[in-house]
Amino acid sequence: MIFASLVGVNNHSQTVLFACAFLSDERTESFIWLFELLKESMPTNNPKMIITDQDPAMTKAIAQSLSNTFHRYCSWHILEKFSTYLNAIIYRNFYKDFQQCIWESECLEEFERKWVTTIEKASLYDNDWLKSIFEIRSRWVPAYVNHIFSAGISSSQRAESFHAFFKKYVSKKNLLMDFILRFNRALAHQRHEELRADHINIKEKPILKLPLEMEKQMAGIYTRKIFLEFQDELWHSLLIMPQLVRENATHKMYMVESSSNEGVSRVREIAYDKVLNYASCTCKKFESEGIPCRHILAFLRLFGNIPLLNQYIMNRWTRVAKSQIISDKQSIEISGKCSSMLMWQAKLFQLASEVIDKAITNEEAIIVNDGLQSLLDKIKSVVSNMKSGCISEKGSNTHDSTLKDPCQVRVKGYEKIGQSHDKKNSPVLDNPSSQNEENHQQASEFESEADSFTSTGLHEKTKG
Repeated sequence: MIFASLVGVNNHSQTVLFACAFLSDERTESFIWLFELLKESMPTNNPKMIITDQDPAMTKAIAQSLSNTFHRYCSWHILEKFSTYLNAIIYRNFYKDFQQCIWESECLEEFERKWVTTIEKASLYDNDWLKSIFEIRSRWVPAYVNHIFSAGISSSQRAESFHAFFKKYVSKKNLLMDFILRFNRALAHQRHEELRADHINIKEKPILKLPLEMEKQMAGIYTRKIFLEFQDELWHSLLIMPQLVRENATHKMYMVESSSNEGVSRVREIAYDKVLNYASCTCKKFESEGIPCRHILAFLRLFGNIPLLNQYIMNRWTRVAKSQIISDKQSIEISGKCSSMLMWQAKLFQLASEVIDKAITNEEAIIVNDGLQSLLDKIKSVVSNMKSGCISEKGSNTHDSTLKDPCQVRVKGYEKIGQSHDKKNSPVLDNPSSQNEENHQQASEFESEADSFTSTGLHEKTKG
């Protein structure tokens, strides 16, 4: 059977598993069944965005089951085909032009103008593949999709890395019950990483760089990972001075000029709505990533040393993102075992840290060690009894029927050996800045320790 996982990011920007299922095939009906179950599990909100490859069956299923969800195609799967459909020797010099056209265009007109110019420059009028990806540009080109929140992600790279992470715990040779036990072990590792990030938020305070009220304010609101990104934007905002270009009774329009890491200067527009007291920037960073861009932060500083206004603070990036009450369709509070378990683990983690911090002398340390060891032995005994009670021994007559292992199915688009979503295999036209950021993120999540959204709008299907 096919293992399909729905993956997104939490408030620490860590990759997390939202849901998973076994599918007998990859037909439209199977995906519809999966997405309908997903909707039942998150009754108040559907995902804002879902990123997949261009599988036709999945595209039909998403259109039918998740009609209010924006379906975005994975940029990696599209861009890695450039070297296949465009001769690398003949058209190598035009790759840079295509890359700038795709990733640096911030509005529809700019993208289409640059695309036509590049096509004419390379004499690629008759390339059918380029025509086909241009026709679906509203599904994958950043200029067309950045108005919808996506946690700043444009490909299924996190899902592929998550799949590789699970392969360290499970394999296709595992029996079904063995798979479940190993799968739960992998989830426990993931939840531990999340709890460790929660613990860092509680115990460690980030270093402030500026005497600005909003930096001090957001240091206590954002999670550490998101605060560091916000701090970087705030720091770069000091180099920007918005210029008022026109004004009417309800709006103001500002122009800002800033330079990229490569030193290239670019002009953006900031539109300020006086009635709503809200500013938006043409770079669309806040809309797509949920973090105010340096241009908006520079505009806000025109009002003085003020705190960041609530309309620019996305709750899903805050420390309290997981503490809100979740209700079902009947407005009844959902208190699942998973959420209560995470709350207990967070409390116990903090309590254990306080106990360890109090143990200063050797005598106190011995008392703590003996006490924790005794508790660990008791917990192991309880877990052992639970396992023996839940899983019947071979040959038991408790059940009339036996649980059989599923049949093996070969998935569509099965990856070639050695090919994956890593930096070495990233397309030559991929976004350079996102390559470094996402690879660093995956390394920190999946390669530490043991070998190694509040709903978000990002999910992805992986195959096993």
